[in-house]
Amino acid sequence: MRIWRRLQGLGAVAIKNSVYALPRSEQTLEDFQWVVREILQGGGEATLCEAQFVEGLTDEQVQALFHTARNSDYALLAQEARALLASFSSAKEAEREDRRAEAALQLQRLRKRFSEVI
Repeated sequence: MRIWRRLQGLGAVAIKNSVYALPRSEQTLEDFQWVVREILQGGGEATLCEAQFVEGLTDEQVQALFHTARNSDYALLAQEARALLASFSSAKEAEREDRRAEAALQLQRLRKRFSEVI
């Protein structure tokens, strides 16, 4: 479960059972190398490879998997941001001052999560 969460956090999408993909870059290669080390240290088995689809999924279908995953992340963040704005906006003036620090903290968390999704 921990590895699955880690892969989700990296933005990897599942192609098949236990097969995850990320667009190729130096950063994603390093990210996957860390995940492989973590799996091996936990007693599991892992293989890291660079692949190109010949049959089955097209490049466009793989891109669609990434877009779908990111779109759901963005939708959740937008929903949380709207809820934060609504709760702050509906508060009376005196309550706003009391809630300002908490709202700023929640906004900071949303920004951090947004930067992780990108």
